[in-house]
Amino acid sequence: MFFPVLHPFPSVFSLQPSTLEKHRPGLNGKLLNRLVFHLFQSVFHRLSEKYPPTPSDLRGRPLKKILVFSAAGIGDTLTDSVAIRALKESFPQAQITVVTHRRRAALVRHNPFTNRVILYHKSIFRFFSLALSLRRDGYDAIVMLRGNDPDLWPLAYLVNRHAVVSCPIMTRFGFLISHPVSIPAWDQTHGVEQTLEIVRSLGAQTKDPRLVYTVQQEERESIRRQLGSDPRPLVVFQTGGGRRSAWRDWPAEHYASLGRLLLENYDVRLALLGGRDLTAKAASIQSALPAEVLNLTGKLTLAESAALLAESKILVSTDTGIMHLGFAVGVDTLALIHCNNPASRVGPWGYGQQHPVVQLQPPPGAAADTRVSMSLITPSQVWQTLDSLCQRHGFCCLQKRKN
Repeated sequence: MFFPVLHPFPSVFSLQPSTLEKHRPGLNGKLLNRLVFHLFQSVFHRLSEKYPPTPSDLRGRPLKKILVFSAAGIGDTLTDSVAIRALKESFPQAQITVVTHRRRAALVRHNPFTNRVILYHKSIFRFFSLALSLRRDGYDAIVMLRGNDPDLWPLAYLVNRHAVVSCPIMTRFGFLISHPVSIPAWDQTHGVEQTLEIVRSLGAQTKDPRLVYTVQQEERESIRRQLGSDPRPLVVFQTGGGRRSAWRDWPAEHYASLGRLLLENYDVRLALLGGRDLTAKAASIQSALPAEVLNLTGKLTLAESAALLAESKILVSTDTGIMHLGFAVGVDTLALIHCNNPASRVGPWGYGQQHPVVQLQPPPGAAADTRVSMSLITPSQVWQTLDSLCQRHGFCCLQKRKN
């Protein structure tokens, strides 16, 4: 077994542009990352030529220790949870270890099909120390599901170059994959099916394609104490998503209009949810609604948000990690989805009619890309579906009471 001595490229390669600019004023962080990426890629090209990732026979023997890399955003990490379930159901005696980003750790820790969670940190020391530690553990198979950081594929190669299972289309380090899984229609395949197809190459299967997240009882009790004793059913509006994909967000004024329609027609509680970057938007929505609207934007951890959704009846969300969390915990989720990344790829999968979708359609003659504004989905369109969900739950109708 080899462990080559590498130049310390990962220390720079794994830094975010903002960090690079902080430490090297005046440098273009993205350009530097690109240059270091090519250097890093060149080093591992040479290593793979000298020490090729020749495949071992993974289907010819029992798998006792499986290492899974699932290190992406909230939605992608939850999507990977189904593949982890398939591995555990198919290899019940195997220890399933999952490497994930520290900010997503709650998602993996709340997956009952995971035996061990390892947090991934971006630094040269942790890169090599983690590689050494994982090599000593002796994994039979390494399953690379998703990774936002390209250096995860080299890390998997260093751990066991003969047992890396992944889809090359996800990375420019595909030459390090010993067991490539071909998924030609990747861009037209739902996210759940993408990573399920990877583990199917090992013989793993599951009959349940729903996302996995188990809220603990103590977490439910804690969020109930925060919500107080108000018996009215709770509806949650997720007010937006990540800054880099703002094209998926619905306008604040549309949320406010929908909130007014909801509160004028049904005797419910309304809560606003989102990250700290959405506090100004949430404040704008709240200011246009009755004072009793609960604004929890920027105030809850990921685990607390999951508990809140588990105690709610309906979630209204655009294509965000919280939308996927809603699917996972079982709250009826009304998904507002952009045409650039349609519901056939990111929407509910395997839930029947539980989670309705309002899909943005591009204007006639326009391309289905990020230039199409989510404002084209009107509050009245969304209200038709939300009203049906309220009726499904039997909420007290204020209009009937007035009559």
